[in-house]
Amino acid sequence: MASHDYLPGTEAELIEWLKRFAAWMTAHGTAKGFTAAEVTEVVTRIATADTDVADCDILEAAYRGGVQTKRHSVADAVTLTRADVRRLQADPTMTDADRADSGITVPDTQPTKTSEEAVRELPLPILVLDWSKPLQVILHWGTNPGDESNNARPGICLGVQIQFYKGGAPEHESDWLTLDIDTRSPYIHIVHDDVPTTYAYRVCWMDRKGNKGPYCDPAVCTVSV
Repeated sequence: MASHDYLPGTEAELIEWLKRFAAWMTAHGTAKGFTAAEVTEVVTRIATADTDVADCDILEAAYRGGVQTKRHSVADAVTLTRADVRRLQADPTMTDADRADSGITVPDTQPTKTSEEAVRELPLPILVLDWSKPLQVILHWGTNPGDESNNARPGICLGVQIQFYKGGAPEHESDWLTLDIDTRSPYIHIVHDDVPTTYAYRVCWMDRKGNKGPYCDPAVCTVSV
């Protein structure tokens, strides 16, 4: 049975997948209707993502900027590559062998139906905060956030919805504010305060159709300046 997503769950595996896709597009893209310029753009943006990831690993002095650049670069590469894959999937000349060779999803002849309530039945995501640096909080979330190399999200999930509140856990449920929807742990929240400030965070699983599960218990920290 086919997996829920053709993209690997860890960043290292994702970069290797993107590089493999770039190599495949170099060899076969023009035969599948892409122009030479489009193929070059695919290769260039994936090479940029690969370089930015490598740079981020060694540029500790530029940690915040490097991480954000890397995350945006990989996200851009993934978003645009997903569009390329949709185009390939619609190409009548694409065979299942082509799909398997390029690393994209081979259609399942007996797809499994996913209940809208399935996301609510999952174990709650675990949230771990790192506020060791001034004016930022790193949110590690998932099934095993203490080890990001072994922290795959459940297969039905796109990621998590993150909520926060300035001043600690709020008294009323309606006071929580949505910060973002994140698809890859960790998430970095940059804050702008003049004095040490307490923040509370919580996350819930979100499936690929936008259905959300229950939130985890709040995690609270006081961020230095």
